[in-house]
Amino acid sequence: MGMTTRVAKHCLLPLATLAAAAFASAVAAQDIAITHCAGACPQYTSAPAAIRAKTVVHHVFAAGLNQDTGLADWVAYRLTGDAVGVASLLPRSWQPDRLVKFSDAAEPIDINSSVYSLADIASTGNPYYGSDREVAAHTVERARLAPITSFANTPYWSDLNNLTNMVPMPNPLRLGAWLQLEQALNEFVISEEELYVVSGPLFLLNQPLTAVTGSGVDFGPAAYYKLVISNSGLAAFVFPANLPQQTAYCSQQASLEQIEQMTGLIMFPGRDILPSAKLLTSLGCSGN
Repeated sequence: MGMTTRVAKHCLLPLATLAAAAFASAVAAQDIAITHCAGACPQYTSAPAAIRAKTVVHHVFAAGLNQDTGLADWVAYRLTGDAVGVASLLPRSWQPDRLVKFSDAAEPIDINSSVYSLADIASTGNPYYGSDREVAAHTVERARLAPITSFANTPYWSDLNNLTNMVPMPNPLRLGAWLQLEQALNEFVISEEELYVVSGPLFLLNQPLTAVTGSGVDFGPAAYYKLVISNSGLAAFVFPANLPQQTAYCSQQASLEQIEQMTGLIMFPGRDILPSAKLLTSLGCSGN
């Protein structure tokens, strides 16, 4: 009887361990569909990068956080005409992301850092940028990868003030081609169909990770990307950090393959999405 008891005790532990392992494996194998990503969110091609990265999902955007840089590798969101609104009077105070505390991802750059000045929009009739002040050519400010204007008509616009939606960006780009494309996308969904957008920073291969906490003209990412999906297909753009403010966004077209190679991400896993001349035309880029 004593031997039977000892055998039973030794059998129970492996069975429990195997059951736990099987459950963990089943959970890891689950495919989770996320609206902001039109189903499957971007996936890392590097296993170590995938292990270090964390994903947060809010009402109006999802973000893949890079534990090394403290910034989002990607932010995905769904654009609809009903959500677009005037954001000039909405508070734009940056806030820590409450979901970050549930992971071991580092919170992006200190909210009180003196390196940045807030990219606030003036209280005027212009819903995007109403200030007529002189913009410093080399000023780097915090920009939003998913813009508040695209969700100002929802109760969840404050999600866009989370630091997980923040990226350092030079003013000429933020108020130039980047802003122009945001406006064009908002106008598109007001009059036509919904859109899905994936956006994020690009770093040079030899760029030190300490660059994200530095200062000066060379501060921050080397470039920024924006991928747009409509029912007809894809439009892709890459914006160098030093892009002059007067540059048109249509001149910055890129390919999905180029962006995936630069980011180390599979942007739309399991889907074969082709470039769309129709979408580019709708965005005012015909003939470019």
